[in-house]
Amino acid sequence: MAESSETCRELIMLELDIVASVNWNATYGERLREMRGKVPMQRLADEVSEKYGYRVTKQYIQMLERPFGEKASKTVSFILLRYICAVLGNDVQSLFGSPKIIEQNK
Repeated sequence: MAESSETCRELIMLELDIVASVNWNATYGERLREMRGKVPMQRLADEVSEKYGYRVTKQYIQMLERPFGEKASKTVSFILLRYICAVLGNDVQSLFGSPKIIEQNK
């Protein structure tokens, strides 16, 4: 008997470098807002642009934190999320509440 997506989750492990985008929702937006704390959105946008050469605006970060309305993005670049988390001193897995698995190359 098939389980509904509300009672069952299917997980797989992927290398982070092959993920292009993620489905975005208000829960992730709230986590990002908590992670940012008192760091101004403009400063965060500027640091992502300076450190990683990925242009992002204060308005886009605001939309990520409050993804409501018709114009809100339904998907977000995973690399941008990694850069934002790095600037904030976090790993991207903390944004998603996922375990971190590191495999060493032999």
